[in-house]
Amino acid sequence: MTLIALDAIAASVINTEDSMNTAVTEMSPRTERFLRRIGWLSAAALLALPAIAMQFTEEVNWTTSDFVIAGVVLALVGGVFELAARSSTNLAFRIATVMAVACGFLQVWINGAVGIIGNEDNPANWTYFAVVFMAAVGAVAAYGNPRALVRTMIAVAVAQGLFSIIHAINGTPTPIIDGFFVLLWLVAAGLFRRAALQREAAIA
Repeated sequence: MTLIALDAIAASVINTEDSMNTAVTEMSPRTERFLRRIGWLSAAALLALPAIAMQFTEEVNWTTSDFVIAGVVLALVGGVFELAARSSTNLAFRIATVMAVACGFLQVWINGAVGIIGNEDNPANWTYFAVVFMAAVGAVAAYGNPRALVRTMIAVAVAQGLFSIIHAINGTPTPIIDGFFVLLWLVAAGLFRRAALQREAAIA
């Protein structure tokens, strides 16, 4: 379910209209190639982290299937970023896409690996999966409309904040990591808003 949710977020935000390609702010091809390489190298480094951690602690104990699943998830996210880069030259829209997908990916990755609250089997961790699912539903409904994506990102940020309050009430406060995720959603909202303004200016 979580893989489908991440894919839904990405598939929606990259379905932008052709007019987005005429936006004012664009990324140079050289910078784009550099960032793509950095992205794939970062994915490889992230996949290597559990293997390195296993050499120093018994708390991290990944099986072969864990690495295979993680590799598939990283390949999916990397592929999404490649599609986003090719679908629109609007820099704000691209960065917003990256931030939205990355925010969802991090919540799924951390929860699947060790769990944000307690271990990965703690039922409270499903609130993070719920946030990602909500983002996916909102993104599908927006279907690449940056104005609608702004509303989606804000709504998801509010939901994440409310879940954080619930965690605190239940005696498992996670203000730092929850605040980080809320910030990512809000920054993505701001970037989608910028992309919408640039598109509207190009059309006018």
